[in-house]
Amino acid sequence: MDNAALAAADLRETVQAGRGRCTDLSLSYRDWAPPPELLIGAVTPTLLRVYHEQTTVLGTSLYELPGAEVTEEGVILLDGVFQYASQLNIFPVNFEDHFRAVAARLPDLRRVDVEAPVVLLTGMGHQMYGHWLVDFLPKLFLLHRAGHDITRLSYLLPADTPDFARVWLGLLGIGEDRLVVYDRTRDRVACRRLLVPTALRFVSRASPLMRQARRFLLERAAPGPRRQRRWQAPWTLGRRREKPGTEKILISRSDNADTHNRRTLAERALFEETALARGFTRVRPERLSVPEQIALFRSAGTIIGEYGSGLHGSLFAPPGTTVVALRDNGLELGFLQSSIDHALGHAGGYVIGSERTGEGFFSVAPQDIDFLFDWLDWRGLR
Repeated sequence: MDNAALAAADLRETVQAGRGRCTDLSLSYRDWAPPPELLIGAVTPTLLRVYHEQTTVLGTSLYELPGAEVTEEGVILLDGVFQYASQLNIFPVNFEDHFRAVAARLPDLRRVDVEAPVVLLTGMGHQMYGHWLVDFLPKLFLLHRAGHDITRLSYLLPADTPDFARVWLGLLGIGEDRLVVYDRTRDRVACRRLLVPTALRFVSRASPLMRQARRFLLERAAPGPRRQRRWQAPWTLGRRREKPGTEKILISRSDNADTHNRRTLAERALFEETALARGFTRVRPERLSVPEQIALFRSAGTIIGEYGSGLHGSLFAPPGTTVVALRDNGLELGFLQSSIDHALGHAGGYVIGSERTGEGFFSVAPQDIDFLFDWLDWRGLR
């Protein structure tokens, strides 16, 4: 398929031309990213520039699209035209090849008609827990902000969405009867009216609304008061100032193929042994129920671990928590973790390791691991 054959457009421009409606829920602005509280290791000038060069924080919106089609993990078509959207982190440079592959299969896809209004939550990464935490679940807050009762809406959901997503939706009051499930590889869902809330992050910059989204999610999905583990202390989330957490939590990176882990710290054993010796509790979040995970992060005063979905659970940690990620020095990871943490009132930082090998391994110098724990001890003494 040649370049001229792909019909694609910018969603906002399409709507501004009269094809639907857009309600802006917060405005875009430009500002420097706050510097991380800790940044050590194999830091390169290029990495520093990438951290500081993203100065745009996009606003949030709710799109209402009559006669829209959805396929794959959340690809939108209007009148047969693929829709890019920076507010959904869908850019031509990243998605053109994907759109072309979908376009080649469109004639063979089964048409499925949906007459009732339906919400599109998902997108690329719908099988990854971290994307649900930072990309998809916060969209429910935007629906609420726009005046919708999230429990009375219906939601498109790819059939291969993991069970944890359904558990999350259930905790938020969205039952199985509100889910419109489709086969993303076979179906072309024709929606009479499609609601599309945007993301609350733009590449590596999180919206300040993330703090309100956190409160919204916690008020609806907070675990009950029954104490089953030492981090499951009863709590209520009112309008009063939250008490800071005290637990020192090490998020152990999973090697489970279902978590789609593509990065491995070569010094993992050393890092975890040092953390345990310094009083941290090692936790594998995927072995906990969703309510247990919420309570775990809600209790945290310090969270450390390898960069990934597990650390994104800091979304539920109280203001004042310190979160430090170990990661390689590649550019594709970005710096979303610290941006989320700064939006939530956390202290954030990184220990930067080497470039990742073809097998996915990266190294962090042992002296940098020691420095991290000395720095954390110093913060605790202030």
